[in-house]
Amino acid sequence: MLLFWNLRWLVLFFIFGQFNGQHLRETWPSLNSSTIQLLGLFQDGVNGYESPQFATHCRAMFKAAVVLSQQYNIEIDGQFIDWQVAETHSKAIHAMSGTCQAVSTSNIVGIVGPVLSRETPIIAQFGQRVGIPVISHAATDPNLSDRQVYPPFYRTAPSDNAAAIAIVKLFLRFN
Repeated sequence: MLLFWNLRWLVLFFIFGQFNGQHLRETWPSLNSSTIQLLGLFQDGVNGYESPQFATHCRAMFKAAVVLSQQYNIEIDGQFIDWQVAETHSKAIHAMSGTCQAVSTSNIVGIVGPVLSRETPIIAQFGQRVGIPVISHAATDPNLSDRQVYPPFYRTAPSDNAAAIAIVKLFLRFN
């Protein structure tokens, strides 16, 4: 009887173990099969310097933004925006390879990412060359703020210099 009871617990633990976030694979609805796409460049969860959850959350926010744009009927040339994702593996060459593959096979109208500042300059220069805007939510290199060098690049996170100046002002203000 004890063996049967332990077996039931083992099955229960196995079932709940399958719901662990590390083993889930995200699936997102695509409301259409648009030819207009945004490219998301993200680190893979294993090689990233952040936690695997950070990589998953970045992808989820990107995909959620695209789904919301579809739900609010935001269109480009009469078509909804769709997405495509490439992994950078924390290396600029992988980011560039994924970008070139996506741009050559799809109608990419914008690039979201990469996460790391060391990957971003080459992607921003590529975006300038082919006329595609690039926006990063995490690249903080102050050199990327130069609009003469990186005109198609935008960021949502402040540069390291801007963050340092803000911190110094806070320290001076509140002693």
